Amino acid sequence: MKVDGYDSLILYVGSLDEAKGFYANTLGLPVLFEDEIIVVVGGPSGRVVLHRNDRGHDERGIFPAGLTPGAASVRFNVEDPDAWEEEAIRIGVPVLWPAQNATWGRFVVLADPDGRPIALAKMNAA
Repeated sequence: MKVDGYDSLILYVGSLDEAKGFYANTLGLPVLFEDEIIVVVGGPSGRVVLHRNDRGHDERGIFPAGLTPGAASVRFNVEDPDAWEEEAIRIGVPVLWPAQNATWGRFVVLADPDGRPIALAKMNAA
């Protein structure tokens, strides 16, 4: 198996509104997607996902990397997050979050050798 490509850098922020103001208004990055949990900014050269850093945004709790504002994770595009989860279990790679749906697609979160979360996602069609 292999990833289909780099998708985005996920930044955990103390204030979603302030982060959006900085990245979208100050830096001028276009807003590509927005809901109550994340704001995605960027363009052809790449995307940054600004992610709320709190435990109350949904029933899953806080994302494994988001223990402090400024924490980060990397997301790669894959065709089948569920198949990645099965393969990770088979070869002994830690699964931090099982495959699940989000408003923007389906994803699984694995741990790299240093324990950093790596999200493998199939994004919804735009």
